[in-house]
Amino acid sequence: MSQVLHRRIAPALVILQLLYLVLMELAFAFLAPATAEPAPAGSALPVYWATVAGVAVVMAAGALVLASAPAGARVPGPVRWVLLALLGLLELGIAASFLHAAVTGSPGPDTVIAGLGVPAAGSVVAGCVLGLRAERTPRGSRTPLGSEPHGVG
Repeated sequence: MSQVLHRRIAPALVILQLLYLVLMELAFAFLAPATAEPAPAGSALPVYWATVAGVAVVMAAGALVLASAPAGARVPGPVRWVLLALLGLLELGIAASFLHAAVTGSPGPDTVIAGLGVPAAGSVVAGCVLGLRAERTPRGSRTPLGSEPHGVG
């Protein structure tokens, strides 16, 4: 079951979250009311888009590493570990954000989306933890790396 979670379910949920991110960004870009005042020259818009792009890259790369063992094997071990840890921390933040929105918001569609987002993000966090755990366990072995008695291995 854990193999299914971190190889199939978690990557699929991350892809759905990426699609949600794109949909929301498009909605805010094209459905936002137009203002007559242009953005100030020193606006934080480039920082915002750089952050969104960074989040999207971490999510896409994390989904790829989780979903495909051959693709994950091509990524160096420390990079893979950092990527899964970043994705797990990002998903914890997403779960906390959705939980905050569900608790403090008025009942409605946003509450339903938040109610679905919390377990989805939690499942991805669990997938990341299982992926990190698999990183520490060599193939065919049940003992994590570093737990062998001194002088063995």
